[in-house]
Amino acid sequence: MKTSAIRAGEVSLAFLVVALTFSHSMAAMAMMVLPAVAPLVAREYGVDPSLVGYQISIVSVGLLISLVTVGNLSRKLGACRANQIGHGMVAVGVLLMLMPSIGFLLPGSLVIGLGFGLLAPSASALLIRFAPPARRNFVFSVHQTSIPLGGMVAALGAPVVAVNFGWRWAFASAFLLIVAAIALMQVGRKRWDDDRDPAAQALAGNPFAGFMSNWHDRRLRRLSLAGFSFCWAQFCVSAFTVVACVQALEMSLIAAGTVLMTVQIANAIGRMIAGWIADQLGSAARVLAWMGWAMLAVSIGFVWLAPVWPLWLTYLMFAVLGITSGAWAGILLAEVGHLAPPGQVGAVVSGTLVYVNLGKFAGPAVFSATYALTHSYGIAFALIAVPALVAVICLSTGKK
Repeated sequence: MKTSAIRAGEVSLAFLVVALTFSHSMAAMAMMVLPAVAPLVAREYGVDPSLVGYQISIVSVGLLISLVTVGNLSRKLGACRANQIGHGMVAVGVLLMLMPSIGFLLPGSLVIGLGFGLLAPSASALLIRFAPPARRNFVFSVHQTSIPLGGMVAALGAPVVAVNFGWRWAFASAFLLIVAAIALMQVGRKRWDDDRDPAAQALAGNPFAGFMSNWHDRRLRRLSLAGFSFCWAQFCVSAFTVVACVQALEMSLIAAGTVLMTVQIANAIGRMIAGWIADQLGSAARVLAWMGWAMLAVSIGFVWLAPVWPLWLTYLMFAVLGITSGAWAGILLAEVGHLAPPGQVGAVVSGTLVYVNLGKFAGPAVFSATYALTHSYGIAFALIAVPALVAVICLSTGKK
């Protein structure tokens, strides 16, 4: 009987991880469709493709609003329902971006961000509750492969769909996949939401409570600032790989998409390896610091980005940058969830994600501004060394 119960629990956990990973992947894919087809969208609307960085920043504004206002929604409605609502909002944002005017890209991006902000806190609440402590880092890291997996789908699929059928069909496909993800989550909702508290407040009384609470806890502050730095770098890489390959390396849109896909594959594999190593060492901070040092080194090499780079070097450099800038999320959020008081995982993770998404807001905007000033994607990528150094300093002074 005990063995049967253990196996049933493992099957239940496996389905939870699969459902969360698939659904989060589809939301991430929706967020990354525009960067993947930016040259075509920019051509239709008559704007510079490098402006895509500001679109990612608008998504981040929506994320921040969501995180500081409804971080407690999981407790009131249940984490699964909060997750479904977030995906529904992402789907609405995608529909707005389908409208035949550039003016709809901004509100569409904002709504996508509002929905996306509900996903990580609700998923973290579910995983902290159901994942065994000995495998926490690995389980979180597997789930966090959803971001690069979604990026892979966007990188590989969106350019092909856009070139053959028009870029709006890439967004329409994203909408349908998100609807499927919402339906999949409904299968486990009764079990996953049996701890909801209808009497709890959905809206934060003090929207900055989680942000300030994390700041006053030394361990959470260092992790939050490291997350800010890694996210800064990660979304610069995600947002500008295709544009840089097309404009600086003179590649076709589809070929540039394969470079972005390589970044996302490296990112996904790196997350699982990082989670496994962190569990073996019992130290998330040490693994994160190693990634920071590696990102610092490789980003400086982008100063020499040029069309003369052999193809193998292009793929290698972007892959290493993809691993070092993107493999952080699972182990960092697992550590934050572990440090959170009982019943406060969603709120504490939301507080951390405020810092993280400030990085997502600032990074692409600074990258776009750097390119506007220097007209060099190489210099803009090399400046990723700055947030890498910040991450190293935070983690090296606070190793567990």
